[in-house]
Amino acid sequence: MRFHPEGPSIPDILLERCDAGRVVFLCGAGVSVPSGMPNFVDLTRHVIEFFDPPADSEIMAAFRPWLGDQDDQDDQDDQDDQDDQSAANVPLDQIFNLLHLEYGKDEVNALVTERLSAPLKIKDFGREHGLIKRISSSQNGVPQIVTTNFDPLFEVEPEGEYLIRHVPPAFPDLNFGSKMEGITYLHGRLVDAASESHPYVLSSADFGRAYLSEGWATNFIRHLLERYTVVLVGYQAEDPPIKYLLQGLNHDGQYGQSRLYAFDRGLPEEIEAKWRDRGVTAIAYSDHPEFWKSMEAWADRADDPRRWRASIIAKSQQAPKDLAPHERGQVAHVLRTVQGARLFAEADPAPHPEWVCMMDANGLDDDLRDISEDDRRQGVSNDNLLVWHDEDDNPHDFHRLGGRQVEGFEATPIRLGHLITWVSKCIDSPVVAWWAMRQNGLHPRLLQQFEWQIEHSSPCCGECRNRLSAGDAAHRRVHSTRRH
Repeated sequence: MRFHPEGPSIPDILLERCDAGRVVFLCGAGVSVPSGMPNFVDLTRHVIEFFDPPADSEIMAAFRPWLGDQDDQDDQDDQDDQDDQSAANVPLDQIFNLLHLEYGKDEVNALVTERLSAPLKIKDFGREHGLIKRISSSQNGVPQIVTTNFDPLFEVEPEGEYLIRHVPPAFPDLNFGSKMEGITYLHGRLVDAASESHPYVLSSADFGRAYLSEGWATNFIRHLLERYTVVLVGYQAEDPPIKYLLQGLNHDGQYGQSRLYAFDRGLPEEIEAKWRDRGVTAIAYSDHPEFWKSMEAWADRADDPRRWRASIIAKSQQAPKDLAPHERGQVAHVLRTVQGARLFAEADPAPHPEWVCMMDANGLDDDLRDISEDDRRQGVSNDNLLVWHDEDDNPHDFHRLGGRQVEGFEATPIRLGHLITWVSKCIDSPVVAWWAMRQNGLHPRLLQQFEWQIEHSSPCCGECRNRLSAGDAAHRRVHSTRRH
């Protein structure tokens, strides 16, 4: 589902899990860059410029390819260019390892503290952090966030609000029922500039201990994935935290792509291929402003999911053709849930009758997907909201409102039951009569509802009554023939 025409298409299951408080956001440097924080390249450059190693040193030989033409680009583009270069260049965590060996870990990390403690010049710094806090909130309304950033921008809060924070090694013990509420600093939290120690995960040696040899970061993420869906924001596929994290999880497929998602900028086919190899479901977006615009709309939804659904149901009073494709997709998203189908069936005024035609495989969300003949032969089709879905109760091959032969009155999934109620209320619409006559059989409970409406409701138009009565008789003759 898309919140905006050019925004990312967010899977239904992720939105629903988020509504239920079962999603934790794992946030990287890309979340803090819009607030004026440096990306990993700029942080490395700050340290190197201070120590000024010789031009022919191993450190400069390793770092020089990272510089490129970044001085001519904005900060957020720098973050993307970092990914483009990282596959060929010496990884930045290895460069920090060289810096630690040459100049001392505490001395190098103290410079990192100095850079991250500098006053921010962005007027609305922390805006992106605030959106993620709203989206990731638990059922108790408390944010559930893990970050590999050191900066405390997630702690920029409304006056009087306090968030629990967790720093290594005192992470929530999920095995013993601890909650994920608050901010967990996976790689350490920014310390005071005057501190004697600056314990950050920065170098390849640090990452190796955290994710591989000692594995405390990997163990925490593993336990997190056993209980929550994790969404990566502000990372590139080649970032050191991602590389070490997925190495630590051993690519064993234990959690599946439905438990680990990543937002990334680029063409969908390229982004999806890049992350699929890492066992992650990628959600591509075209540019950063559109992404954060969608995140703001998602935050509004997260504040009150029921009110958001009601606003979408209100749109369904218009004919589908009068809505934009992404708006039709929002209606479709709502109708995939029991709560949404119930609101749809109970809406007053009732949704436009033409929605019955849009609920089958003839066009939703991004509208029709081009399907090749080979795909059709393999059973690939566009989405159909009038058939049983994986999230529905009472699994049965014949749970479909149309396109089926009449069977017995098996228990109907609750969601489809609400849609049956709505379709039967639209009995006076020629569109519903036209749709019903085109079906190769109707669900028996829908036939029963049509019959009851014809007998007990106010008279519908003569043409509709004749079509529905004729269709009802034809469907029942089929059923009688099959019984005998």
